[in-house]
Amino acid sequence: MDQTDAISFAPGIDAALQARVLAAPHFRRWHDGMRARFTLRHVLVRDAIAFDARRMGFILVEADALHDGHRVPGLALLRGDSVSVLLVLKCPGYPDRTVLTCEARVPVARPDLLALPAGMLDGGAFTSTALRELSEEVGADVRVRAQDLVKLTDVWLSPGGCDEAIGLYYAELHINETLAQALSDRQTGQALEHEYIHLHVIDLSAVPHIGMTDAKTLLSWHMYQARR
Repeated sequence: MDQTDAISFAPGIDAALQARVLAAPHFRRWHDGMRARFTLRHVLVRDAIAFDARRMGFILVEADALHDGHRVPGLALLRGDSVSVLLVLKCPGYPDRTVLTCEARVPVARPDLLALPAGMLDGGAFTSTALRELSEEVGADVRVRAQDLVKLTDVWLSPGGCDEAIGLYYAELHINETLAQALSDRQTGQALEHEYIHLHVIDLSAVPHIGMTDAKTLLSWHMYQARR
């Protein structure tokens, strides 16, 4: 990366973590975009959290940047992109259904948020990440192929504070009722990542009525209905 002299780090971020920040794909993409579209005078990395030895996690930055000669708000949380999948379960004799995860979400202080299966890209491609997340969060017996995934859109989730964009997909699966029942209330997730998930199988038409959920769940539902 060029112009690393215009990037500084807060005390407490050691040299090894600094190197990981500078090499992180989501930091590089953001920094390149800022240099291309703004007058970027300086970047202070205020904090950085690595998820593990392989994955660089959250990076909190403060940019001293101008647009059209005017200074713009510069705080941003960089976490990279994500992907979600609306599974449409088609079973003879039953209305279309879908699978939601019920999971604790500390940032919104909710222990039981219902939402679509999703995950961070972690440097992978959208489709391969979507297939991995479905296997981890829903189960390997739900066989979704790359060609089953249909793109709905890409959207930024909170561009006033975070860089995360999410790719929204859906997949229509023809299954039997035995599998649909097996999915209901199934426990999944990666225990090593403190991820504990309960699955809910509900009628697709009930999605707008599950209570407050996240943007990807409602937007995916509305865009899928529009395609129909």
